[in-house]
Amino acid sequence: MRTWLVLAIAACGRTEPTAQVRSSPSVAPVAADAALAITVDAPAGPCPVAKEALGPGLTVERWHVTSATPAAGEPCIDVVRADPSRYALRALTAEHGPRSALAWQRTFDLVAVINAGMFHEGGEPVGLVVAGEQTRGIDNEKFGGYFAWDPRAPNLPAAMMFGRTCPNIEQRDRYGSFVQSYRLLDCDGRAIRWQDPKQYSAAAIGVDRSGRIVFLHARGAFTMHELSTALAAHDLTGAIFLEGGPEASLVVHGQDGTLERVGSYETGFVENDDNTAFWDLPNVIALVPR
Repeated sequence: MRTWLVLAIAACGRTEPTAQVRSSPSVAPVAADAALAITVDAPAGPCPVAKEALGPGLTVERWHVTSATPAAGEPCIDVVRADPSRYALRALTAEHGPRSALAWQRTFDLVAVINAGMFHEGGEPVGLVVAGEQTRGIDNEKFGGYFAWDPRAPNLPAAMMFGRTCPNIEQRDRYGSFVQSYRLLDCDGRAIRWQDPKQYSAAAIGVDRSGRIVFLHARGAFTMHELSTALAAHDLTGAIFLEGGPEASLVVHGQDGTLERVGSYETGFVENDDNTAFWDLPNVIALVPR
């Protein structure tokens, strides 16, 4: 899970999947039953945006996160929406890497790069990463969320969120590519009540009600219950957690501007807001022009 060479020592002894999110089996996310979902009103907070558009069909927002015990960083989520009629998704995996999100972007001239989920020390995904004919990782029974793209029929949305317990799960096979992880939102876009008490920076991905791809990055340290509650206050149909702590990365280089975000804080690992370096990632989700 950690970077190769110097940082590899930090990965020793980690096990799948709960150690990947730095929690014990007793504090994994609660199953997304309707009774466990919560509904919230949109919070208000000071989260200004430096540049609202990074290019055609590529917009930026920042959403406030309400935290009972903020550990470090701003109480905000960076949100990048991409129009799927202008941009396509790709999964790039360890056969090309590992390298930092910024290096992935530069090497392959990508519009955006974000984590493709948690991974083992050797780079293998903890859940499934399916990219056309290539499959890596396993169907992890603890992961109930799927972010899918590459529709097999022209009448299907360009990207979709699926949940293992959602009515639309049968349509997942109508998509050629997807990544699997824990859900942050349930089948109706409501917050899932995570039990994990730890706080960390986080990267996530979702789809909004207009069908746009939504990249999400929280530099500040939050519990995933706090993050899911913040996401549920907006117009997302679904979202999955991708990575936490200093490995959580988001790079966007649009025609008219850039956004680069790294994570830092993680309970029990990096308990500060000092990290400014992009860590190496073996698997990423990339955005490219159509």
